[in-house]
Amino acid sequence: MSGSLLRIITILLGLFTIVVLTPLIALATYNHPSPTDDYCFANTVIHYGFWQAQQYYYDGWTGRFFHNFIVHTNPIILGWYGAYKIYPMILLALVIAGCFAVANQLLASFLDLNAKIALAFGMFIGFITTLAGIPEYLYWYTGLASYGLSSALFLFLLAVLMAHQQRGFNWKSGYVITESLLVTAIIGSSEMTMVLVLSVLVLIVFGDLIERRRVSATMVILLGVAAVACYYLFKAPGNAIRLGGNPHGSDIPFTLISSLKFAITYIPKQLFTTPWLPLSILYLPLAWKLAGTRRRRSDFPPYLRLHPFWGLLYMVATLLALISLHFYGVGIAPIPRLINLINLAFWLCLLYNLTLLVIRIRYRFDPDALVPYLRPIMLLAVIWAVVAASMGTLLPVVYGDWLSGRAAQYDREMLERYAQLSKQGDANSVITPLSQYPVSLFLEDIHDNPQHLWNRCWADYFHKKTIILKGHQPTP
Repeated sequence: MSGSLLRIITILLGLFTIVVLTPLIALATYNHPSPTDDYCFANTVIHYGFWQAQQYYYDGWTGRFFHNFIVHTNPIILGWYGAYKIYPMILLALVIAGCFAVANQLLASFLDLNAKIALAFGMFIGFITTLAGIPEYLYWYTGLASYGLSSALFLFLLAVLMAHQQRGFNWKSGYVITESLLVTAIIGSSEMTMVLVLSVLVLIVFGDLIERRRVSATMVILLGVAAVACYYLFKAPGNAIRLGGNPHGSDIPFTLISSLKFAITYIPKQLFTTPWLPLSILYLPLAWKLAGTRRRRSDFPPYLRLHPFWGLLYMVATLLALISLHFYGVGIAPIPRLINLINLAFWLCLLYNLTLLVIRIRYRFDPDALVPYLRPIMLLAVIWAVVAASMGTLLPVVYGDWLSGRAAQYDREMLERYAQLSKQGDANSVITPLSQYPVSLFLEDIHDNPQHLWNRCWADYFHKKTIILKGHQPTP
């Protein structure tokens, strides 16, 4: 790919990244705490204190120790509602930075800055525009703390591991400490991100064993750190309470059959209805240049020397493991916030497999016949990616909520609620249902039953005896 063509593609992907970011940032300015969990976590800290609140949830609900740590720093503990408008922007910045960190380390010093920026934009577009659950990833603080933040940390972990591997993967305290902290935080965020981390560590170990017949001391340390983190994730008494009562939970035959059925429809849908295929086409020339930067295949890190068969097997195993978690835990298919992480794993695995394939065939295939057609192919791939992303799950929803005024109306009505609830002397409050339901921001409202958990948490936070939703929620 010529330098001029690469610059054009980088500019086009950069412009489309702005198109993607604009409504997400605009919607963040209308964001508010959700009755779904946010107020409950805040109340626990207010009543029991920061550390005791974490112990309470660890013993009574979930072993996600890092997630518990983050959600109990909920900004509404201090009455800082403005943080809910800032945190989604910070997460978006972290995801973009994580994508660039991965691109920078993968392409290293062999390709110029334009190539790295183009790859980072492509990775970001491929992930963000396929989000299945928008509020759960960006705007719901409890979900952001578990799935959004950990996905960004996972990208940084990949970048640090690649940087360390390029320097021999020997003992270097700065790298090992950083990797250990990231591994601990990601595993402590959720079971899904635990599987992501373990899959990467196992892949690196497998590559070392196949290509070098030994495992580095660094990997032994990281596996030990991961084992300790997993132990504390699963030993929590609260896990049994959270996962109990599900008739199909822990049913292995049901899990296997259901996971395969889900994968049969999920995988083709992601490949053919998202921008992944055109973005993959755009990545191929970069992978080709990357493959040509080393004289011998043995000069690549072990995980890039594996046969493509192993890469494909790794991708399938990782996806099935992620899909099966929710079937095994609660007996139902993965919900949108979990599909977000499955999408991330699928997208990264797809890029990894393309890299393995190109490295394997680099000196067995002569692409000269394609050179005259490269420019139109690349430009058509950009157009295809933009069209596919524009028709996907994200952009129609976020632009619709923003430009229609639904998000602004939601913001005004939430401020009116706060004003009503802040009035003194009214022990029982009746709240009017929202007239607008922006699905990119809103998860669930309080209920018309004052004893529902969301109602009780709201009432406790605003020092009311009861809070009731008059009538029923509108249909989105």
